Amino acid sequence: GLQLAAASAAAAPPPPAHRAALVTMLLRALDVRRTPPAGGCPASAVDAVEAAAVDAFVTVSLQLTETSFVPVFTQVVEWAKARAADAPAARTRLAALFRLSGALADALRAVFVPLATPLLDLAAAALDPVSDPTPAGSGPAKKRRKSGGMGGEGDTAARVAEADTWRMRTNALSALRRLFVHDAGDFLDAGRFNQLHPLITRQITATPPPAAAGEDVLAEAEDGAHLTDGGLGAEAVACVAALIAAAPDDALWKPAHRGVLLATRDAAPRSRLIAIAALSAVVDRLQEEYLALLPEAIPFLSELFEDPDEAVEGAARSLTARLTEMSGEDLKSLMAEGGGA
Repeated sequence: GLQLAAASAAAAPPPPAHRAALVTMLLRALDVRRTPPAGGCPASAVDAVEAAAVDAFVTVSLQLTETSFVPVFTQVVEWAKARAADAPAARTRLAALFRLSGALADALRAVFVPLATPLLDLAAAALDPVSDPTPAGSGPAKKRRKSGGMGGEGDTAARVAEADTWRMRTNALSALRRLFVHDAGDFLDAGRFNQLHPLITRQITATPPPAAAGEDVLAEAEDGAHLTDGGLGAEAVACVAALIAAAPDDALWKPAHRGVLLATRDAAPRSRLIAIAALSAVVDRLQEEYLALLPEAIPFLSELFEDPDEAVEGAARSLTARLTEMSGEDLKSLMAEGGGA
């Protein structure tokens, strides 16, 4: 049905009389995680339905004029917000909205970005620690989760909430990254930048949740897979770099850059590796302009040279070698002379 709707829309713009029914059908498909088919359904099948709904929605959107598209997208945003008081439903709907918005940003590019302003507050709320799910139980339940044991329905619900939050935040980062990349300069002002940068850099140190019932362990939770394509770690890296590159004023770079540097001191090697990857991505974006931020990075890189984790130390040395070549300075000597940060 979704493929037929997409094919029909691709052939000709849906007439106004049919548009409302078509949008209603697509929203019902986007709601598949909240209301999966009776009798159970594999997680991969649910994802496939959501992906097909996103593809169909993009196809329909490409046939609409901007005047026609705006009320349709507003309807989707209101649909996502309609269940705000129901946390589980809100997480699944926001995840679907962010996934759709990322695809729309890729398809419509700069045309979509100014229309996506309502997403900023929703993404900020999704990334805010206030929206962290509350694990079921206390101490004993946490131990069960660490060991992989199930602690009854409460723990099952907690795992689903953690997995849904992870997906929602991954999709939020993915959508924001695309909006930043396609921003022509009018989308991200200083206020929005300052609102978002601590929420985005916070995701660098996020810990993947245990697998929810019926779902496989996240690929990025495996050792060495922290930058799995499409995972939260990889999206955090790309989003941080896109955010800094899109800053309306280079004076805003420093606080966001500082947030990435502080993540290099996280207790988890995974987080430190992602933080180094984020620094490298920022260098990719800014090129020689990054040298203005380099002095603050030197003490942090110096610490990472002594990191107990070999992979972290190796990543730090590789980044430092690159920065040495770019700056033309002997950064190792500067590290030896520099103090703490």
